[in-house]
Amino acid sequence: MDKLKKLVCLILCFMLALLFACGDTEQQTDGGADNITPTGESKEGETGGLDPEADPRLAVPDDLPERDYEGSPFNILYIDWSSYQLYQFAEDAIGEVMNDAIYFRQKNVEDRFNIEINPIKISYGEIRGNVSRSVRAGSHDYDLLLTHCNNELVGLMTGREVIDWYSIPTINFEKPWWNKDAIETLTIADRLFFATSDFIIPEPNAVFFNKNMIADYGLEDPYKLVRDGNWTIAKMTEMARTVARDLDGDGEWTDQDQYGLVTQYDWYFLAIAQSAGMKIITKDADTGRFLINSDVGKMQSILEKYSELVTDKTVTFTFPYGAMGDQYISALPLSSGRVLFHFDPLPQAVRYRDSEIEFGILPFPKYDEAQEKYMNKSWNGFMAVPATVPDLEKQGIIVEALSAESYKYCVPAFYDVLMNVKLTRDEDSVEMLDIIYGSAVYDLDIAYEIYIGAIRDLLHRNSTDFISHYERMHDRAQATLDRIFDTVTEE
Repeated sequence: MDKLKKLVCLILCFMLALLFACGDTEQQTDGGADNITPTGESKEGETGGLDPEADPRLAVPDDLPERDYEGSPFNILYIDWSSYQLYQFAEDAIGEVMNDAIYFRQKNVEDRFNIEINPIKISYGEIRGNVSRSVRAGSHDYDLLLTHCNNELVGLMTGREVIDWYSIPTINFEKPWWNKDAIETLTIADRLFFATSDFIIPEPNAVFFNKNMIADYGLEDPYKLVRDGNWTIAKMTEMARTVARDLDGDGEWTDQDQYGLVTQYDWYFLAIAQSAGMKIITKDADTGRFLINSDVGKMQSILEKYSELVTDKTVTFTFPYGAMGDQYISALPLSSGRVLFHFDPLPQAVRYRDSEIEFGILPFPKYDEAQEKYMNKSWNGFMAVPATVPDLEKQGIIVEALSAESYKYCVPAFYDVLMNVKLTRDEDSVEMLDIIYGSAVYDLDIAYEIYIGAIRDLLHRNSTDFISHYERMHDRAQATLDRIFDTVTEE
């Protein structure tokens, strides 16, 4: 796009934004008004331009050198999955803030470095096959991979089909757009094969709650509980029990009754250990080797606490993965007005937009009040670099630039506009989003599929015997970790 076309597009998008902002009050509350233009520019202040004082994100330099890549391609291979489907690429500016922030992220980087970014979408589970063929042929087909959060990662790494991020000279992990917990967690003996930055929108699970039921039953303010550090598994269980009702009085608990908690009986339970302050896989301080966490007593206690809530069918309504034909559609939604708490991925909050129920958002609860901070496992995928990329300086420059653009414009568009204005409906939830995103963590049990289903499967069997499970699975799981470590680190 030449500069004239880009200017015309900017003007059209700005006019669309003004048109939406001039709608009626209800339309603005539902998301017509926003604080960011389609280019990510702040509307605050008289000039309407970029204001680093109003948004300190804008003042962070990317410190990248000037380069002209003469219109060469930069191919990004990604899977048709999760938030990649919604928040990764946009074909054109359409006057919708998040879409246009994504669109101009790409165009700004293309114009700055004279490069052509080409997104290549493939089906779930096809990353490794494509990359393996390309690497074996010595072909430079892809510059960046956007992977699943666990599927195919080990094969890409042990097959030496992706390279070490630390070998890329123009990547600066000290910049705020890189997730430090992911980098620390995924580093193997000073090698890093998968990383995540703000180029990928984080996808933590959250606890959505019915504000009307909180008021109707005189329950404690959940926001205050979070602020005071008292939002715990025990407190959530206590509140859930208070509202549970067999509404039709038939003694049968069905989707026609009222529950304290509703959730899928699947992957939402794969991260409750992390939210309770415990990572499944740790590292040896001296060798850096991966170890199965030996604090079996803590894990046993976490399982027991959640079992008290989840396996009580008079309090918690569960349904299987994909039971409604879509993994995110609930068999008993919060909008029914008969649910106090609902577990959901945070980006799926768009489903609550038209609900008549006033809802709020909370982090997953802590293990107990002594836990230092809230922790929320993020389910977004990772970035990887194929082994056949010839120009690592170029690769790093483009990824850094895309990540910096995301940090400055796309994350605010998603977080401050899409989430805060359109969905959460109160300033307290804005604070909760700060906590949720600020506490996003990663764990190798997910990435390497070690122990990944232990707690979920035990809960599903109504069992709290984690110790027996640990004793039965430990040696095999540790051997898998050792094999991964040895394969990756051998010269």
